[in-house]
Amino acid sequence: VDRPPSRGAELKALFLVNARSGPRRTVDISSLIRSSCHGSDFEIEACQRKEDLDEIVARAEQTGYDAVFAVGGDGTVHEIAKRLIGRRLAMGIVPTGSGNGFARHLRLPMNASAAIAAGRGGTAVSIDTAEVNGMPFVGVMGVGFDAVIAREFAVRHARGLGTYLRAGFSAILRYRPEEYEVIADGERISSRAFAIAVANGSQYGNGFRLARNASVCDGVLDLVVFRDVPAIAAPVVVARLITGTLHRSSAAITRKVREVVIRRKSAGYAHLDGEPIELPEELHIRVRPRSLNVLVACDPNTI
Repeated sequence: VDRPPSRGAELKALFLVNARSGPRRTVDISSLIRSSCHGSDFEIEACQRKEDLDEIVARAEQTGYDAVFAVGGDGTVHEIAKRLIGRRLAMGIVPTGSGNGFARHLRLPMNASAAIAAGRGGTAVSIDTAEVNGMPFVGVMGVGFDAVIAREFAVRHARGLGTYLRAGFSAILRYRPEEYEVIADGERISSRAFAIAVANGSQYGNGFRLARNASVCDGVLDLVVFRDVPAIAAPVVVARLITGTLHRSSAAITRKVREVVIRRKSAGYAHLDGEPIELPEELHIRVRPRSLNVLVACDPNTI
């Protein structure tokens, strides 16, 4: 990745706003951006169609912008981040989504005005990203129950944690674990699994921590294989996610990896940063070290 900009609050910034993001849209986020950035060099553009983002990002780079802010949730971050990988442009995040997992991992404020100030006053750091079959993601990808929930959530009009939980309860009534073969940096793991996740960041969102010690600057990913456990054990697994102690549970196989191959019986759904997608039966996942510039206000060694 090219050397990131490092001018902090002097950044020329483009804010791409997903107005649909999040469970509550009572705040005029564009007005908030204008008041927060008064006197600075910035523009605001609606993030309405994914198909327009390639042109928007290319134009931002050509016209001398330093940063593009993703104003939305993890889906918005995913779509903008994958277009910034390998570019000089830095990504800022104003989290207005349902889970905001990647923003939480970067220790950004959940308050929009505070997040704007943190991004504009922070520094640009080059972080790792990952890809599955050549398709990039920045936080977490997964197959199995994770992907089923992502698909259920995507088709519902309401957003927020409540909708996510309702989608999960609906899906679990008909979901059946599958057989997988996983090759993690050469180690072969065969398991009947409830779900398999590969994480660059530490969490799904809303504080549900998949890999407590994950770093986006260490050149490795965190593999988590959720074993097929009795339904009575499910609350314990959820508690482990909340407390960030999943690595201590016998219900999960965890590894630090650079490359992972996942083989399943047939093609089906997966999710990339919570966005559902259909992928083939064999998935190749690898880390892409230091490939994306992001704006953070904390010590880079803590992310």
